[in-house]
Amino acid sequence: MPRPLRRLSLLALAPLLAACPLPSPPAADAGAVDAGAPGRVFVVIFTHVEDNTPGGTIPSPTSRAQYLDVRQQLLDTARAFRAHGHAWVFQPDWKLLLAALEFEDSSTRASTGGKNVLRYLREDLGVVVDPHSHEKSGYNYTDVAALLDQLGVGGSTVIGGHVWDPGLSQFAHWDRFRTAQPGSKYPAFSWRGDILMGHGTPNHVNDPTVSGVWRPRDPDHFFEDEPTGNITAVGDYTHEISGISTLLGLYDSGAVSPSCMLTSTYHLTPAQLANPAAVETDVLAPLDALVAGGRVVVTDFTSLVDTWNGPYGGSACIHRE
Repeated sequence: MPRPLRRLSLLALAPLLAACPLPSPPAADAGAVDAGAPGRVFVVIFTHVEDNTPGGTIPSPTSRAQYLDVRQQLLDTARAFRAHGHAWVFQPDWKLLLAALEFEDSSTRASTGGKNVLRYLREDLGVVVDPHSHEKSGYNYTDVAALLDQLGVGGSTVIGGHVWDPGLSQFAHWDRFRTAQPGSKYPAFSWRGDILMGHGTPNHVNDPTVSGVWRPRDPDHFFEDEPTGNITAVGDYTHEISGISTLLGLYDSGAVSPSCMLTSTYHLTPAQLANPAAVETDVLAPLDALVAGGRVVVTDFTSLVDTWNGPYGGSACIHRE
């Protein structure tokens, strides 16, 4: 049975967040953006762990063994990103979080400084943790946020994946987060997400190729900015590391002004986490080269939107292909 949770607000979480701050934007982001300077691309590398992981029923020997395998992969990946100095965002669904509540004990925590793995990832390895939900098996986004809170890593307001296509109105319910939403499993807990990422469709058959930051007007006018809107969207672009260079080329050609914040995201899949050598050669090394050029910032969604609201003045930029 789910454990009871009291209702918390982000204000109540302030002491925890102060002790475990999310990474801040680079110091170079201070001040207004110089329209005459070369444009910079802001990149987020994230991982979704879906609601089928770990396999088996919790608790069971199968689910515990799979949980421990995933746990080690998360730690190895986080250490690799930290060694390269790049931000990494982890967005788990409900089942992994229930497994953590069940299987994190004194024996597992011995390898993570006495902390559960989620706390260790965030507090010791600098991983940013956001909720992700397919809203299945009775768990909605607020329930995932509640589980993160119970594990000591709550507070994020990122909506880690959503359906944007207004033609699929039975799935596209992102605008309900204009107000706080109650949990389904934890109805006493409320949560309001205000940052959208992962603008998908079922089976990803009609995903948009869009870069930039804006406030979607409504489900029928998703790619129109509403300056008074209280939800911000971050464009994913092509989901490829190679697409970052294409975005830099848009600045260089004059097709996009440097005052327009261009964005790109890359989903580092759970399958990739099992192959550290490939992560090193296919993701981390290319990021090293791009960041060395001084025009690519690897960050997280919350820090990206903070930078957009700060130096970029909250000016909407939508580059769609």
